[in-house]
Amino acid sequence: MSAPEPDKLSAAAASNQPQRDAVRLTLAGAEGTSDLFTQINAMFAGTQPAVRIDMALKGSVTGLPALTAGAASIVVVTHEASAAEIAAFRQVWGYAPFLLRIGYAGYGQNAPAVYVNRRNPLPGLSMQQLARVFTAGAAAGNINFWSQLGLKDSWQQRRIHLYGLRDDGGSATVLRTGHLGKHSYASHYEALDSRQAVLAAVADDPYGIALLAPGDTAALPELLRILPLSAADGTAAVTPSRDNVASGKYPPAVYVQLYLNRPPAQPLDEQYRNYLKLILSPAGQNLMAGAAGSKTGYLPLSADDLKKEIKKLD
Repeated sequence: MSAPEPDKLSAAAASNQPQRDAVRLTLAGAEGTSDLFTQINAMFAGTQPAVRIDMALKGSVTGLPALTAGAASIVVVTHEASAAEIAAFRQVWGYAPFLLRIGYAGYGQNAPAVYVNRRNPLPGLSMQQLARVFTAGAAAGNINFWSQLGLKDSWQQRRIHLYGLRDDGGSATVLRTGHLGKHSYASHYEALDSRQAVLAAVADDPYGIALLAPGDTAALPELLRILPLSAADGTAAVTPSRDNVASGKYPPAVYVQLYLNRPPAQPLDEQYRNYLKLILSPAGQNLMAGAAGSKTGYLPLSADDLKKEIKKLD
């Protein structure tokens, strides 16, 4: 009897081998990114059919807890992660989660912003000034009066009235720890129960100022305006317009962020790296740009920010 041909032997051996299960990744976190990641995952499937990505997008606040518990492979977050969220992950795993920024989370009212009454003539603030206005204990001293910001006449003797949400671990805490030097809010900071209440207070108070995280994109009340901000004293202050956020010029912009459980000094698994490279590729960033007109208003990274994030994948 003649020996079987080599290719027939290979086929017979393959038929007796169990089929390998597809690699499965679970994406958890911000529910508003569902449409965007449906498109990204479809594009990825065209090049990596052996990898299956399941989505469990139930809100940004669910992302890092899921990663900490090992229930998610990758999480997407559209707010600044709190110190408590990072600390909880570190306590379980012994190191911080790996962070990759893939775009900007929004612009206009859907970005962190400072609101003042339209009667207020202040042209803008630097981030250092903002910290001195809203918190106590900055090295350069507290700013309590409008005159300290250069306003004169009827404004000169008036105190700055601060409004915002409660410092209870939510968005006001994230803003304070992420952008205001981690100092405590000033004693005259008036914490209110809702975003609407904060905006109404400033609309009714020409000497008021409010700092709020991204929120409802309903039309801004006529009695309010968004105050331009600059990254440093002496530099140009800009509003969170689409162009300013997309170019990386708006200092407190919020990123669309991915977190992974990647131990320090260890390379990313191939499947993860390929997926993340796709998101940061021109094709992936074009999908992010296509989401700019949606309710969430996501934007692709600026050229400089994109280079920084790509280097993280090395």
